[in-house]
Amino acid sequence: MIIAAAVASAPAPADAAPRLYACGGDQIREYRIESGRSVEVWRWRAADATDLPARYRTALLAHIDDCKPVDGGRGILVTASTGGVVLIERVSGRVTFRATAPMAHSADMLPGGMIAVALSIDPKGDRLEVYDRTRSETPLLHLPLPSGHGAVWDRARDRLFVLSHDLIQAYRVAGTSSAPVLTESARWTLPGRRDGHDLSRRPDGRYLVTTDDGVWTFDPDAGDPDAGDAAGPAGGRPEGRPPAPGTYTPLPALNPRPRVKAVGMMGGRLAWVQAEESWWAKGFTIARADGSDPVRIPVEGMRLYKVRWIR
Repeated sequence: MIIAAAVASAPAPADAAPRLYACGGDQIREYRIESGRSVEVWRWRAADATDLPARYRTALLAHIDDCKPVDGGRGILVTASTGGVVLIERVSGRVTFRATAPMAHSADMLPGGMIAVALSIDPKGDRLEVYDRTRSETPLLHLPLPSGHGAVWDRARDRLFVLSHDLIQAYRVAGTSSAPVLTESARWTLPGRRDGHDLSRRPDGRYLVTTDDGVWTFDPDAGDPDAGDAAGPAGGRPEGRPPAPGTYTPLPALNPRPRVKAVGMMGGRLAWVQAEESWWAKGFTIARADGSDPVRIPVEGMRLYKVRWIR
C-alpha cells in the first residue's frame, strides 16, 4: 500500500483491474478491485498538501464529499462541504486550482477550461458557480440551485446536467472561460420523495440519480415530449419552453433504499455508499450491475462519503 500526499504513478492501462476513488474526511484513496477484494494503491490527504494555504489543509477540505476523475483520468476534481474545491494532478498530487465555495457538493469540467460547482444549503450557497481553471478563487457566474448536489458535463449531448433538491436541469454552455454563459434548456422533477443527492453517468449514456428513498435510472431522451415537462407548474418551467421528455426508472438493486450517498456503474459493475452513521459510512459495496454478488469493502480510518469509478 502506498500512502502519501503525492505519489508518482502513471495511470493504469485500460485492461488493468478496475479502480475507484473513495473519499471522506480530508482524504482521497485509490483502490484497485481484484477478485472481489480491494487493494489501496494511492492516498492523498489535505493536511499533507504543502502547496495549499493553511485554511484549506485544516478547515476547508475537512469533509470531502466528491472526488471525480477528470482530464482523462489525469486529474481529480474535489469538493468539500466544509467549503473547498481543488483540482489535483493525479501523478504528482499537485493542486492546480482551488476555490472557496460554501457547501460545495459536486463539480465537473466544462469545455474551454471551465469548472462548474454545485453548492448546497448555505447562506452563500444554494447555487451553481462557474470558474476558469486558470483563475483560482474567482467565480465568474452563479445561478440558483437549491441544495445543489450534482454537476455532470455530458459531452455527447453538449449539456451540463445539474442536480438540486427537486430537479435535474440541463444547461447549454456558451461564451468563454472569462465570460461564460449558461442557458437552461430543460428540467425534470425528481421522482419519489425527491431530495436529490448524487448524479452520475451510466456507461450507456443514461444517468443514475439518488433521492431520499432510492436510486433511479434517468433517461433525458426517453418519454413523451407531449406529456408536459415533469417539473409541471409547481416546478416552475420557464414560460415558453417546450415540454421535455425524460423518464425515471427504479434501479432494482438499490430501490427502495434510503440514504444512498453515491452510486456509480462501470462496465458490468456497480459501486455504492449507503450512510450508516448519520451521513457517512464505514465502507462501500461492489456488485454486478444487477446488484447480484454484492461484496462489502470496509474502509478504516475515514468517514466515507463517496466512491467514483476511474474510467
